[in-house]
Amino acid sequence: MRHATLLALSLVAATGCVSDEAIDGKDDVGLSDGKADGEEMSACEKQAIVTYLNDGVTAAELEEAGVHSRAAKNLTKHRDGADGRFGSEDDNLFDDVAEVDGVSYVGRTAFSQLQAATAERCANPPADPYGEARDVTKAVVTFPAGTVAPTDYAYPDAGGTGFNLGGTEFWQKWSGGHNPTYSFGEGTDAGRLCMQASAIRFEEIMKDPPAELVKLNAETNWGGSFFNWNDDYSDAASFGDASGARLWAWRTGLIKWISQTKKDGSCFLPTRDMVIRAANACIQTGAGAAGEIQGCQVR
Repeated sequence: MRHATLLALSLVAATGCVSDEAIDGKDDVGLSDGKADGEEMSACEKQAIVTYLNDGVTAAELEEAGVHSRAAKNLTKHRDGADGRFGSEDDNLFDDVAEVDGVSYVGRTAFSQLQAATAERCANPPADPYGEARDVTKAVVTFPAGTVAPTDYAYPDAGGTGFNLGGTEFWQKWSGGHNPTYSFGEGTDAGRLCMQASAIRFEEIMKDPPAELVKLNAETNWGGSFFNWNDDYSDAASFGDASGARLWAWRTGLIKWISQTKKDGSCFLPTRDMVIRAANACIQTGAGAAGEIQGCQVR
């Protein structure tokens, strides 16, 4: 036995090779204490790994990037589902790094390799990932690579203008999606990014509310309340794709502030011009209905 062990070690030393099993064990845990290979990972690094895998990288590409073969093959097998094809209905995209960590043969070493493969995505994190959302003229906004979706919703501050944006409401446009869910935590990463961006857009517009909106509030039975709604098409199996933001008076007392998340993760948001057009349309509706504005809308 001693001679066999010495022979095996000699072969490893001579070839410089080790088996995949020696790199990560089948049930090794990579993030049991919040670290990968001894180094603490930032939220950006964790999200970058999830996004990298969910973008469709192949097992061969993972290996080329330095991820050991057992981990590479098992990660893509988990993600691609029973049919083994990425982009089909049975895909099982990773929700978070905990799900990545649960894949067989993905341990500290694999996480260290994934961290290295995605390092550039977090090398220069953006100062303001919602910068485009703050441009109230921009109908479609994108988020820099590596932007981490918020886990908690930050309500906008309308600055005492008399307007408010309450709640969150996701409509997920695929089979099995939530239709609707009012839980921010049940939104997809892309959906939560878009909904938070929509709240930021609302806050920016309400720093100087359009005169037409002020008039609408004064001359109808409305009251200044909006509700944050997001149509999410980000799932690969979604029915169609996003086409544009919308403002819709669901009831006289509540206007839905509707954003849409596209398949590619970009986001349609209401613009200042859209708010002005909606206010004018609803003023006209209210004028002919004793101040009731239910049903008025613009796209």
